[in-house]
Amino acid sequence: MRPMIPAYNRQGDLLASWNPHPGGVAGRPTFIVTHGGHGLVPTNFATALWLREEFAANVLVLDSYWSRGREENWATGTRYGVNMRVLDVIAAARWLRDSAGVDPRKSFLLGDSQGGWTVLRSFTTEPFFQRELSGLLRAGIALYPNCRVDGTTHYPRLGPYAGPVLIFTGGRDSATPVADCAPATLTAAADWIHFPDATHGWDVANRGAHTPAVDGECGRAMNVYNRFAVCRSDAATAAMRARIRSFVQELVAR
Repeated sequence: MRPMIPAYNRQGDLLASWNPHPGGVAGRPTFIVTHGGHGLVPTNFATALWLREEFAANVLVLDSYWSRGREENWATGTRYGVNMRVLDVIAAARWLRDSAGVDPRKSFLLGDSQGGWTVLRSFTTEPFFQRELSGLLRAGIALYPNCRVDGTTHYPRLGPYAGPVLIFTGGRDSATPVADCAPATLTAAADWIHFPDATHGWDVANRGAHTPAVDGECGRAMNVYNRFAVCRSDAATAAMRARIRSFVQELVAR
């Protein structure tokens, strides 16, 4: 990780890990990986590794919190709203196109939890965001996203979407429960996959990014308001990845 992405407002650089494919950047998919409220964790890097290997892809892992000197955005509530995160996505997508030379028609945004929230907001048909993101991203993938909407600038509208969005939710998720999602937020997506028995973070890399996870093992978050369960599910993870695979392949082939 190093400061390398000029921030949207040009006041400093965002921390990121840029991993161009050894065979060259051109002609292949590119993924921007955005983290959840805990900041970057091993799961984000495990996901990045899977994307790189599965799609022979370029992968950018983006850090919105340490870029601002903060470790997390969950311990005592949500300090940062989602619009800030979208500005980071705009900055990263511009950098990938203009400086790294990726093909925006093959660029995807993937995020989990608050990162999934970022995906949903990035593709929501707000004139400002769609003007700024026009031509920069092909589609978005949201894993167990925060869906709270209360009409404020902190929790703004989610959907309808300006491009294809793939959403995954879990029926036992008590951190970002699917009940918080308005029906239109989910049904406006290109596809919505629900795993009834999955908790938040069913793809958790509970032994680190490079070591196979232990299926069925559960832990609890350190959130002072909600010590929600995080249980690894190999079955849900495999099903999720299979749908991501087909989703990306279908769009890249068009």
